[in-house]
Amino acid sequence: MMARPLNGEGSRKGMALILAITVVALLTITVLDFFHHAWIQSALAAGYRDETRAFYAARAGQAAGRLILLEDAKSSIPRDSLAAEWAQGLITVPMDGELVSVTIQDESGKLDLNRLVTDRGYPDDRWIALFVRLLGRLDLDDDLADALVDWMDVNPDTRMKGAEDGYYLSLKKPYRAKNMRLDSVSELAMIKGFTPEIIAKLRPHVTAWSSGKININTATGVVLMALDDNITEEIASAIIRERTQKPFIVREDIKKVTGMNDIYPRIALVIDIKSDVFSVESQATFGETTKMIRAVHRRSPVGVETLYHRLF
Repeated sequence: MMARPLNGEGSRKGMALILAITVVALLTITVLDFFHHAWIQSALAAGYRDETRAFYAARAGQAAGRLILLEDAKSSIPRDSLAAEWAQGLITVPMDGELVSVTIQDESGKLDLNRLVTDRGYPDDRWIALFVRLLGRLDLDDDLADALVDWMDVNPDTRMKGAEDGYYLSLKKPYRAKNMRLDSVSELAMIKGFTPEIIAKLRPHVTAWSSGKININTATGVVLMALDDNITEEIASAIIRERTQKPFIVREDIKKVTGMNDIYPRIALVIDIKSDVFSVESQATFGETTKMIRAVHRRSPVGVETLYHRLF
């Protein structure tokens, strides 16, 4: 005959074992949760630290860019060209064991889209024609010129291929035409016909800030061709070769280029050989965090004024 187990004692031992396992499990979970929380806090702290360092490093890069422009403005050389210190490609600045990259561009070497309307907000046919030629050189539809002028001008009438409030208020997310000049090139995305692909194609050649004229010492080949119908790709290349050998000292120097003597009188009022407005892009990376600042500055011999500033 088999002996019957002592139910009371066995049950107590079973309960004790279960309790012990439960306590160990809870302690394990608590410890793991503590270490996980500590790891998260450490990672967040490290991320915040790197983000802060990258931000201030990018700001320091902007300060370095402004200093370079200020020193260049004090130079006795009465022109701005791609031979200047600011134009020598990527500039690296040591910062806290890392390198901050700084790039400077002359905004007056591009076509200022805000020139398509006058200071009072009326269409300027000379600059509109220049923009239409630029669109043609880039194989883009010249309808874009009418849309851009309608966006900026104070005239409520719609140009032949443009768009005013009637078009923009009919969109899924409606808004009105600005009827003011652009604040940045990125604003083109709000204008009829300007797709991301078109904006990317235009961006190297256009700006929303400039000294008021196109600097022939720094203008892109496409912008040079847009100056006049008779400036061919060959003539634009010859202008670039000429200024590379010796930057133009006065705007009349462009007449030295074969084919430009007759063209010069038609473009004299829209060209120059110096600039006051420059864009500075600074970027810094610490750990896995990268911060970039794009800014536009107007410089003079006595200081630098920031016109536009954006953090990425």
